[in-house]
Amino acid sequence: MIVTAPRFRASLAALVLLFVSMGALAQGDAAAAEQLYKEAKALTKKGDYAAACPKFEASYKLDKGLGTLVNLADCHERVGKLASAWAEWNEAHDLAKRDKDDVRAKFAAERRDKIEPKLPKLQINVKNPVESLAVYRGDSKIEAATYGAALAVDPGDVVVSVRRGEQVLKSETVTAKASQTASVELDLAALDAEFPPPKVAPPPTTPAPAPAPTPPPRRPPPPSGSQKTIGFVVGGVGVVALVTAGVLEGMALSKKSKADEPDQCVNGYCSPNGFQTIEDAKDLATIGQWVGIGGVLLTAVGATLVFTAPSSTEAARAKRPLRVGAGGWVAPGGGGVAISGRL
Repeated sequence: MIVTAPRFRASLAALVLLFVSMGALAQGDAAAAEQLYKEAKALTKKGDYAAACPKFEASYKLDKGLGTLVNLADCHERVGKLASAWAEWNEAHDLAKRDKDDVRAKFAAERRDKIEPKLPKLQINVKNPVESLAVYRGDSKIEAATYGAALAVDPGDVVVSVRRGEQVLKSETVTAKASQTASVELDLAALDAEFPPPKVAPPPTTPAPAPAPTPPPRRPPPPSGSQKTIGFVVGGVGVVALVTAGVLEGMALSKKSKADEPDQCVNGYCSPNGFQTIEDAKDLATIGQWVGIGGVLLTAVGATLVFTAPSSTEAARAKRPLRVGAGGWVAPGGGGVAISGRL
């Protein structure tokens, strides 16, 4: 396979843009998540948990921090979304165990276990399943493996429907109550017979178009003398990324040291500010590691481009056309053909 110079330059530019855009996107998401988190915390101080929960949820989608998840679970529990809170406390427990944060793992487990006896549940019993029909709870499709299982749901009205594509064949609303199990009975074969699918005429057949002729292969252009310049640029970006990674790691160490102050954490027990300081240190360390990896890769690519760049003599020779000449000669002893040329 021959890689031409323009195609190589385009691929290299796409690689550089990918690394730069990934870093910018990660920083933008982290900043937006932090802003949403602060707005949600301000709303909880006013007691407006209904408005705070969506902001905590949006913040967690942008940056999955343990501190944000704990606040989201607490918010959902306060507004009565018991199933959502139960699932989030369980996820927070698993994340804390993964991070070896025993204090928050124990706290999340206690809150999760306290909710569990109060959970409303919904059991959807399905008879005679039909492959073309699907069962939905709200806007979420129910997998066949969960038919007949009592699953936790948030309290309130729940809409259960049977659909064929976008067509709703049946819809039923049930009310889920704390510590109770509601049930719905569905016979999909009976619904399929009651609402048969419309008959669709087969599409007209059309002859397949003749294949287009294969174009002749293009000669690759001579190697470009700008490869070394591109190598220096890419390598420079890699060095900047490595310096940035060092700064981020230094900031993470500073945050971690601050968490050991008396007003932050003492003997493994941390105040809310202490928890947030530790979380910030972990986020900075993670971002620093990714930026550092990108810097190493870009530096290696730049060095490879510089050391493998063709010399000016080779580039000029590649651009010079090949000239060949031939002629005959005769002598008393015989004759022959003389061939001459220039590269």
